[in-house]
Amino acid sequence: MGTYLSPGIYTREVDFSFYVKQISTSSCGMVGVAERGPINKPVLVTSWEQFINKFGSYLQAGYLAYAARAFFDNGGSVLFVNRIAHLTDRTDRNTLTAVKAQAVLKDRRAATASLVTGTVGTDRIAWRAIQPGAAGNAVSVELVVSGNDTPLSVEVLGQAITVNLATDGAGDPVSTADQVVAAVVGSPEASARVTAETQDAGIVQAAASANLSGGMDAMDTLKVRAADEGTWGARLSVQVEDGSLDPTGAFNLVVRHKGEVVEVFKDLSMDEAAPNHVELVVNERSDFITVEDLGTVSGLPLDRPVIGVFDLSGGNDGLTGLDDADYSGDPSQHTGFYAFDEIDALNLIMVPGVTTAEVIHAGVTYAENRQDLMLLAEAPIHLEPLEAVDFRKGQGMYSHGAFNSSYAALYYPWIEINDPVTGKRKLVPPSGAVAGCYARSDKKTHVWYAPAGIDRGRVFNALSLGYKTSRGERDVLYPEGVNVIASFPDSGINIWGQKTLQSQPSALDRVNVRRLMMFIEEAIAESSRFVVFEPNNPQTWRALIRLINPFMQDIKDKGGLYDFAVQCDEETNTPAVIDRNELVARVFVKPTKTAEFIELNFVLTATGADFKEIFKTG
Repeated sequence: MGTYLSPGIYTREVDFSFYVKQISTSSCGMVGVAERGPINKPVLVTSWEQFINKFGSYLQAGYLAYAARAFFDNGGSVLFVNRIAHLTDRTDRNTLTAVKAQAVLKDRRAATASLVTGTVGTDRIAWRAIQPGAAGNAVSVELVVSGNDTPLSVEVLGQAITVNLATDGAGDPVSTADQVVAAVVGSPEASARVTAETQDAGIVQAAASANLSGGMDAMDTLKVRAADEGTWGARLSVQVEDGSLDPTGAFNLVVRHKGEVVEVFKDLSMDEAAPNHVELVVNERSDFITVEDLGTVSGLPLDRPVIGVFDLSGGNDGLTGLDDADYSGDPSQHTGFYAFDEIDALNLIMVPGVTTAEVIHAGVTYAENRQDLMLLAEAPIHLEPLEAVDFRKGQGMYSHGAFNSSYAALYYPWIEINDPVTGKRKLVPPSGAVAGCYARSDKKTHVWYAPAGIDRGRVFNALSLGYKTSRGERDVLYPEGVNVIASFPDSGINIWGQKTLQSQPSALDRVNVRRLMMFIEEAIAESSRFVVFEPNNPQTWRALIRLINPFMQDIKDKGGLYDFAVQCDEETNTPAVIDRNELVARVFVKPTKTAEFIELNFVLTATGADFKEIFKTG
């Protein structure tokens, strides 16, 4: 209370005019293997084109790309993708077996060892090592005159080249410079070590053995790595060209993918203090590579890479040894499912095509712990209907525990598409298409509408199904919590079920109710933060009720609830509760149920019967 000095009316304003914030309802998270992209670091993509740019195209080793395409084709628009690879130790992210392709570029310091024998204008011969580098300094050349009437010959012992000059009867040399050069060129051993050139035609004189000198090795100056791990990086190459503004000191870097130019960086510098330093420019702008400056002397012209085209190599996808633990992930390392921990706006998760009990149970656990999303799972490929029931219940040929959770739903069978890679028919997991239908349903209606039926459950871009169920088979599958994807002559392929995997009958054994409750709970929780640290008194209680009531009434008016009630008063907030610094509110909900079983009663009556009498009820 303020301090007042004289009697009067004083006003105080308290702002409780808060509205329930809008939250996402159908953003999707997928875990799987991909051609490229960050590993165990979810990336948001909002279109198929963005997916391709970030993660590459279809991969025969997994179904992630197929599921992503189905998601967008069926109405999805917000997708978080977590690419995974094998970890030799699931508790240590540093044990990743995936490796980035790379190339190490040399600088321009390389020099070729050389030697000059003879005199300019008479018998000068220039000797050069075949390969640039310090190794050429080990090569020696000796011109020998011995004996009378000896022929011209070349001998090589190790790195020592001895030229025995031809002599006349008096023992004087008679070999010309051109003849010596020809003899060296004609010697496989000598020509493998040096080249010899002359412009003179005089008689060559003897010369003591001397080593070539001046050879210098090039040094590693720039390491180029693929932006992401994987063998895809072997399809990258970089070309180094002289710079446009400073051909001596600067250079251009051209990046090619599959032979096509995808990026060009001009007038780069090896000077770490320069604004066009290669690391600053490339690492900030490139979608395909990263670079590391290895130069020991910064900024010198010789420090820049040599001109040429260089292929990247050595990448590894990290798929060898991939197991369930890599998909499930580790909470301490934020891998697998747990890579999504920091993404609040997530409503659906899936691992397309991975149908092991361990991974599904891990996904259920993750969803239940978060309580703000659902796992969409699929039965294994090529199952008969009764086998799908066994899989859900962990019986028959399956020994795992039954799947039991309102935070998960199971779909059957797989969907047949035309494979864009092979042009042939291919079975793909249904979870991606199902998630897309969830999103499309939310856009057309609301989250409490069932994502099923001939409209909201219509699956697009599907040719057929891995198994076409009959009415009798669906009668077996649906009571056991298996949501069937069915084919009908007049409406095509449709999701024909919306049960969660909760075994106990309740309102939460339906997808629409579970999603409604997640929506209500998250929206109100997010919008009620203004209450935290407010006085725990009736004024605050009423403010919370004023927040919740209009939100719930709006849902009721739109058909999501039959009725509701909100209680936040002395009964919920007893002195003991208040003394614990707690505030308790109760929100009573009567969720709207879906009409899944339609009964049409046809009543035959006598000709003279009065329909009013038949319709009249007690």
